[in-house]
Amino acid sequence: MISQKSGKSKKPRQRNRRGEGELLRAELLEAAMRLLEKLSPGTQFSLRAVAKEAKIAPPSVYIHFKDKDALLLAVVQELLAEQIALRHAAEEEAAKAGGGAWDRLLARSLAYVKFGLERRGHYKLLFEGQVIPRMSNPGLAYSQALLSRTTELIQIILGRGDSKHEVQASEKLGLLLWSCLHGIVSLQINKPTFIWPDALELVAQIQKSLLTANTPASVSAPGAGALSPPPASR
Repeated sequence: MISQKSGKSKKPRQRNRRGEGELLRAELLEAAMRLLEKLSPGTQFSLRAVAKEAKIAPPSVYIHFKDKDALLLAVVQELLAEQIALRHAAEEEAAKAGGGAWDRLLARSLAYVKFGLERRGHYKLLFEGQVIPRMSNPGLAYSQALLSRTTELIQIILGRGDSKHEVQASEKLGLLLWSCLHGIVSLQINKPTFIWPDALELVAQIQKSLLTANTPASVSAPGAGALSPPPASR
């Protein structure tokens, strides 16, 4: 608290210099992400707590975020953008190593699970957190970008065409794969005392089981070969 020893009135607060406002917004987002990562179950997330973490006065938060949902929405957008970037980087790495569609899809799946197990608080916000009303707008399609590339790779692996029926079938398989990956992460987060098999090994097994079970009979040897993952390195 600023002490007022003299009777002089305080100087009016100077306007932020160009760029400082965006810097403050970024600092608030980082503070919120730090809090959300370490937030214990049952602990309330508040703008006041974010202000304290960012070491600023609480009213300053409202300059950039009118309420808690607006801040949470911005954090979710940041995390989803990071998810997309992580999966893209994993796929690029697999491609540079000479991997085909199977390897690229597996790399993306492994990146998803690794993120969830290493950053549990952020994962819970993204996929198990409270409903943020403004995210219910289907036109915004926040999570669609996470599914679209999966669908494309499944199309390639199974040798499917571009007909509406085939694309929809691949989307369903993508959702099934996502559901299974989410199950791996969520169960290990929420049931930590259970002795789980290695999560990354489960990912490869699930991917192979889902795709081989849905391979049409018309897919010949080359397609079947694409469904065989490389042996795990020891």
